[in-house]
Amino acid sequence: MKRAYILLVFVVASLGMMAQTILDQEFAKANYYYNESRYDTAVVIYERILEEGFVSSPLLFNIGNTYFKMKNYPMAILNYEKALKLDPTNKEIKQNLAIANALITDKIEPMPVFFLTKWWRNIGNQLSANGWASASLKLFGLLLVLLFVYFTARTRGVRKVSFFTSILVIILFVCSIIFAYQKYQYFNEHNEAIVMTPTITVKSSPSSSGVDLFVLHEGTKVEIMDKADNWDKIKIADGSVGWMPSSASIKY
Repeated sequence: MKRAYILLVFVVASLGMMAQTILDQEFAKANYYYNESRYDTAVVIYERILEEGFVSSPLLFNIGNTYFKMKNYPMAILNYEKALKLDPTNKEIKQNLAIANALITDKIEPMPVFFLTKWWRNIGNQLSANGWASASLKLFGLLLVLLFVYFTARTRGVRKVSFFTSILVIILFVCSIIFAYQKYQYFNEHNEAIVMTPTITVKSSPSSSGVDLFVLHEGTKVEIMDKADNWDKIKIADGSVGWMPSSASIKY
């Protein structure tokens, strides 16, 4: 029984390594076609890797770059945005996203953000969900060490320093847990979307007979606030709200 279990583990591990090797080969092949300016072929292979369930920031970034070369800016923006969800501090992704956004029709001025909210978001964007989870574990380990020092120290000075340091670490630990949860929620909610229809009129109600409010063009980022049948209630960066058909955008 033990031998059979070991053999099973070995087979599973071998299959996993084989699958990873195949994915690596496919990724390298797509990169080759990209470098050869055969973008149609490259993007098919990249998308096939995604369909196999392999998702990473470099893969999404490469897909975005390929669509950008194909002048498909809405799909480029979509994949840059998805890549940023996984790697929110990547300056290269941010730069390419800004370039792609400059090439679309809609130039929407975002609403001013309260400075404390902006400060909190900027800190949260320093790491991914996994990064904040890892930071939480490290802070918890440090807290255990500080508590051990506090309860075993013989001098008052050492106990005092470890006590106040522990309080600071507890605050940082709680914040890191909150950031990890928020990033996890953000990554899994899929409440943002990129408009894919060349031109779409946003309505006052989830109906084609609703009052026309404003017009959006492909490549514009929207926030999904609610849904009704085949309609999405959306909000754009300047705070304007309305309804548009669900088919007009791709969620991420």
